[in-house]
Amino acid sequence: MSAGGGKPRIGVITNPGSQRNKAGLGELRELLDGASNVEHAVLDKITDIPEILRGFARQEVGVVAVAGGDGTVQAALTELYGQRPFESDPLLVVVPRGMTNMIAADVGLKRRGLAGLRRLLAADAEILARACLSRRILRLENALNLPPQYGMFFGGAGITRAIDACRSKVHPYNIKSDSAAAVTLAGLLGSWLLRGGGNGREGGSIFYGDRIAMTFDDAPTQTLESLLILATTLDKLILGSRPFWDGGGDEPGGHLRFTAIAYPPKGMLRYALRILYGGPQRKLPPETYLSRSPRRVALAMDCPFTLDGEIFEPAPGKEIVLSAADEARFVRL
Repeated sequence: MSAGGGKPRIGVITNPGSQRNKAGLGELRELLDGASNVEHAVLDKITDIPEILRGFARQEVGVVAVAGGDGTVQAALTELYGQRPFESDPLLVVVPRGMTNMIAADVGLKRRGLAGLRRLLAADAEILARACLSRRILRLENALNLPPQYGMFFGGAGITRAIDACRSKVHPYNIKSDSAAAVTLAGLLGSWLLRGGGNGREGGSIFYGDRIAMTFDDAPTQTLESLLILATTLDKLILGSRPFWDGGGDEPGGHLRFTAIAYPPKGMLRYALRILYGGPQRKLPPETYLSRSPRRVALAMDCPFTLDGEIFEPAPGKEIVLSAADEARFVRL
């Protein structure tokens, strides 16, 4: 595992197409290629990841770092936890180099640019062990024509429409990810208010409901006309928000954080800060705002969904099943 001097062998996967790698790839290569304990692989295409990780396993890499955005991390997690190329799970490092870095904001390197990577390369095994934190990995079953996918943030209904709006209206201006999300949300909310909260299917807005049946563990199924749904194993999301709380469900708590908001959303602007930043008990209208901590959730839905920013379709006639049995250790230096 070690490459001399108590330093573990580190395998780095770099996605050259990720936003922050496009301009800084040369400097990144120079730093990594000059380190004796680093195996560095630059992706040609995202489907290279399985073979790269198998190669890292053969070379007894003990730390796997991903220098890219959320989608690159999601692809690596799917291979690591779906195929298990390593005999024992490596430590994981998320280097924020994409347009959207929500995973990195919670479990990634603290320092931006190459400063975080320099700290990682200088650290010995003891320092890395002290800098670790644990998070569960979300498992998603029944995406169309795909094996189980692994990631850390799932969203459906209006969330996928908001992602499309953010990419088409804000990202072309190279606004950083957190600001892009805020600008997009503010614009969409303003547009919705000016129209008086009308049904968005007719006007091109993201604001309309998708009928989704939800089953939490062994509880009875409940159906909601959903403005949005989300599930995550992260502790915080974009802008440091925590839009999940103790929903008072009857089932014992699990490792998933799941929230749904019904359409039309009662008092959404009035409750916005409470939804995003409130405490365990948020005193929200229960017919509109639902939050649970299940071990497993099954979703009967026919709308697209996102896993870490990548858009998928559900397999027809099958429920999307979310769980979080696997646990990973992330280095947060």
